[in-house]
Amino acid sequence: MMPVSTHPSLPAFLLCLVASLSAAEKTEGPVSIPNGEAISLSDYVVPGKTVVFGFVSDYSPPCPCEPCHMLGDPLEALHNSRDDVVVVKVDINREGVTKVDWDSPVMRKFGLRRLPHFVVFGPDGKVIAEDNIRTTDAAGRELVHEMLVALPEHQPRVAKGS
Repeated sequence: MMPVSTHPSLPAFLLCLVASLSAAEKTEGPVSIPNGEAISLSDYVVPGKTVVFGFVSDYSPPCPCEPCHMLGDPLEALHNSRDDVVVVKVDINREGVTKVDWDSPVMRKFGLRRLPHFVVFGPDGKVIAEDNIRTTDAAGRELVHEMLVALPEHQPRVAKGS
C-alpha cells in the first residue's frame, strides 16, 4: 500500500476540495433549515458573500409593507436577485406545531421574542446587523428591508425614449 502523502489522487482531490470550498457557489433558492432545530450560524456563513439569516414561522404575520407584499416571498426574491447575497431561512417551528413555536430549540438557543428576526453577516464573516432580542432595535430587519427596496423590481422604470 502506498503512503497517503504519495497517493496519486490525493493532491488532485485536495485541490478540487479547496476549489469547491473557495468558490462558495450559491444555491438556487434560499437555504432552508426546518423543524426548529438549534443551529450554529457560523456553519452557514459563506466567505465573500453577505449572508442573511431570517428566523421565520408560517404562523407569524408577513411584513405588511408594499415592497415585501409585492415580492411574495421577500427572502427568496432577495436571494435570487443578488449574486452577492445568500439567504438562510430558519423555520422556528417544530414539526406538528401549528402556531408560532416560542419553545422550539432554535428559539430558546437564540432567545428570540419576535418574528421575523434577522442576523446579517458581511463578506468578511462578521455580523454587520442584528435585531436586538432585548429591545425594539431592528437593525437586521432594517438592513434587509433596504436591500429589498433596492431590488430591480422596485426601481422606478424609465419610459423608453426619455
